[in-house]
Amino acid sequence: MKRQWMVLGAVLLGFVAASAGAGEKIKVLFLRGGGIHDWKTSTAILMPIFEKMGDFEVTLTEGLDDLKADSISKFNLVLFHTTSINFAAGEQGKEQEKGLCDFVRNGGGWAGIHSASDTFHASEAYCELVGGTFIGHGGGKFTVYVIDQDHPITKGLSDFEIQDETYAHRYHKNAVIRSLIRMDKGNERQAMGWVQEYGKGRVFYSGLGHGKEAWSNPSWQRFFIRGCYWAAGRDPKDPPAPEPTTK
Repeated sequence: MKRQWMVLGAVLLGFVAASAGAGEKIKVLFLRGGGIHDWKTSTAILMPIFEKMGDFEVTLTEGLDDLKADSISKFNLVLFHTTSINFAAGEQGKEQEKGLCDFVRNGGGWAGIHSASDTFHASEAYCELVGGTFIGHGGGKFTVYVIDQDHPITKGLSDFEIQDETYAHRYHKNAVIRSLIRMDKGNERQAMGWVQEYGKGRVFYSGLGHGKEAWSNPSWQRFFIRGCYWAAGRDPKDPPAPEPTTK
């Protein structure tokens, strides 16, 4: 099942091999699924922000066959918010896995939210693409520290507080990640967001993003939207400031 959100856009500069050219929409395939996280509520929070940015054309799907080469090739960026799902068995699953990996390796962008690292556990190729695999978490309210002020995603961002889960990972032996943000809470001191290159493509991952409290956090929204621009080969842009709440 797919639904497409068409968003009017502004002109942007910059591209990677599989990215939209300057002035074109960033075509996003947004894959959701799994029974643990409330991806329906989370999507409803994120989609209006994409719409307000004016640069994205987002297709929502829960179908893994959309990762196959003939479908995924229509997009510039693949966005995952999934939990504990696996590629299909047999040849069908191999085509799904190959379609995704080849897409990014050849210059496409990939962005993952939170439990995107807690999915496709049986796929070594997927773990390598993401850079790591979820192994456990704590949670609560904690400070997120911006430790790389030189990267385009985090340039100008400040430390912030968030209510969220504290995802920890086992990193892939071939991962060459660049950590952007981290947390320090008692015995937990780990990266909470990173980037890496995968072939000619760009990978952006946010360990933050468990539930409504995190997705509604303006600082996380800013970090994540900027990451989507970067993964798509564009100069990052900030989302509009949240509208003031009325009592």
